[in-house]
Amino acid sequence: MPAIAGIFVCGNLFCSMTFAETISLFKTTLSGLYDVSEARELAYYTLSHFCGLSRPQLVLKGNEPLDSRAEQEVIRVLEALRSGKPVQYILGEATFFGLTFKVNPAVLIPRPETEELVSWIIEEMNIPEQPATILDIGTGSGCIPISLKTKFPRAQVSAMDISAAALDVARQNAALNQVSVGFHQDDILNPAGFLLGPNTYSVIVSNPPYIAETEKSMLSANVLHHEPATALFVPDAEPLLFYRAIAGFALQKLNRDGMLFFEINERFGNETISLLKDKGFTVVELRKDLNGKDRMVKAMR
Repeated sequence: MPAIAGIFVCGNLFCSMTFAETISLFKTTLSGLYDVSEARELAYYTLSHFCGLSRPQLVLKGNEPLDSRAEQEVIRVLEALRSGKPVQYILGEATFFGLTFKVNPAVLIPRPETEELVSWIIEEMNIPEQPATILDIGTGSGCIPISLKTKFPRAQVSAMDISAAALDVARQNAALNQVSVGFHQDDILNPAGFLLGPNTYSVIVSNPPYIAETEKSMLSANVLHHEPATALFVPDAEPLLFYRAIAGFALQKLNRDGMLFFEINERFGNETISLLKDKGFTVVELRKDLNGKDRMVKAMR
């Protein structure tokens, strides 16, 4: 692909792009990869990152030029976006629940749907005199436990993941957001260490792999080719593989009145409810996300 021209001619002089021109350049350059609204959002996201301005401020500065440093960085990002790489990986960070998280291809990019799950947990938690104990299974970037720890600083928060690379990112994010979370490497499908300990929890939460292999064609290329497959996909024959394992674990490890929360595949809402009831959970609630999709489940014994 040809290089992107980031300099505009003003009479006989060269001048930097304005903010409005930058947004137009994103829409033109990314045509075919992203629709117009997505390209516009990527432009605002990138400009906000490098210029430290909110979207309303960027709109007000539409006819003002970018400084040379910001322009160079924005053009670099735009070049990388043309390869299909997610902007969060290009910038090395993502925003989740009002916090900043480091991200790289070892971890999934935090999603708005997961923010809704965290909000639901916060709604349901009643902190007793003894601090709550929270476990996140398959933590990835650590966005769930870190967000909960910032909301409930007295809670004892732990998280696990099978991936050492993901745990390295999660530990960096705990330090970045100045919270204490215990991170452990283990496999919920074949626990050999941390998960076998004598822990009891007020809340167990998980956003496990839940996309069936046959659903790959439904994913955008930037997700399919850049985000970690082990955190996304499950065999077609066992779409609830992780839910079954985590539910069995939760029955043993949740304390009295403890709660289990899942983010789920919208296709398997009823199946997930049936699995949890078959396991022995008597109070099971399915909740839709803001897009009207079956996306979250809460279960209690």
